[in-house]
Amino acid sequence: MGYGRWNDAILEPMRQIGDPLADEVIAEVFREHEIAMVNQIFRSLVENDDIVPHDMPPEVNTYLAQTATMPDWADTALIAQGEEFFSLNWPVIVTLLFCASLPSAYAAWRGAQVLLLTTRLTERIHRRIFETAQFVLNVMSPGAFTPHGQGIRSVQKVRLMHAAIRHLIEYDPRWRSQWDMAWGVPINQEDLAGTLMTFSTEILVGMARFHIPIRAADEEAFFHAWKVVGHIMGIQPDLLPTDPQDAYDLAEPIFHRQRGPSKAGRTLTKALIEFMERQMPGTLFDDLPSTIMRHAVDKDVADMLRVPRSNWTILLLNFEETLARVFDRFLPGDFRRSRILEWCSDAMVQEIINMERGGQRTRFTIPASLRAPV
Repeated sequence: MGYGRWNDAILEPMRQIGDPLADEVIAEVFREHEIAMVNQIFRSLVENDDIVPHDMPPEVNTYLAQTATMPDWADTALIAQGEEFFSLNWPVIVTLLFCASLPSAYAAWRGAQVLLLTTRLTERIHRRIFETAQFVLNVMSPGAFTPHGQGIRSVQKVRLMHAAIRHLIEYDPRWRSQWDMAWGVPINQEDLAGTLMTFSTEILVGMARFHIPIRAADEEAFFHAWKVVGHIMGIQPDLLPTDPQDAYDLAEPIFHRQRGPSKAGRTLTKALIEFMERQMPGTLFDDLPSTIMRHAVDKDVADMLRVPRSNWTILLLNFEETLARVFDRFLPGDFRRSRILEWCSDAMVQEIINMERGGQRTRFTIPASLRAPV
């Protein structure tokens, strides 16, 4: 089945391709250094919020310099506009990150296997929530890709960790025994492109489902900023969409090809919902995250992941939707927001702040330009 210019003939070979540049860096680290040095590198990647060059061997520092440049096609004005769109909508986007983006990723049954294998999400749910939210803030906040921003370093770190995971699954018997090569190369090019779509187009789709108006110019700018992230992450140029419509055309066949029921996907979703429920004040609104999730993703995806059925909290969403239609007659659409999504975001972010990570108390850093709404 084809969607636009994307089809199985293009996407299937991408499941056998990882990230040659980063994979070679990690392979060289294993070849050239003692296991103590390798362990130190991995600890630094996992425990530190940034890559500290003096902690890294020459191979890694060469990689950092080689991948720190922006692509020739990057439009700084568009990136700034995309970051501004994020800064105006980030509470909503944070909620949709956990209620739309992550569930869509978990519904990709082959890609979900590596998430469960590498993170043991049910045991360390706080850490996964922390790192995912922090990554999005780091790469989408205003100034993220300026010389003093955290965007490039954050992407470089995740890219290197992906390569380390691929290496361990290929060469470490403890990891290799848990991997079925029928799933493809771990964190392969199709999975990377699919994840990029969940963080970009799936957010835009989620906003539309909650009747939050998006100007075409902001849609283009938001996607362009994420496309830059995809380039630095090591997604092959031929797999990067040209514009938002091309991105929607790419997302559809990837989701169609990869969606399927799996124990990994259900386990990840259950843990995510339980985490969000714990952040709701009191007990009255405990089921609200599940209700939002069911509203934010396709019904078949929600059923596949066994997202609990909506209870009375669906009335909150219905009431807000009715108000939005009324206000459309009196207020410009650009001013409409989802107070329910913003309220959920506030509850979750407040819990994430100062949370434990890996045995060390690490502050969840909200950039100064985004702090006012929380």
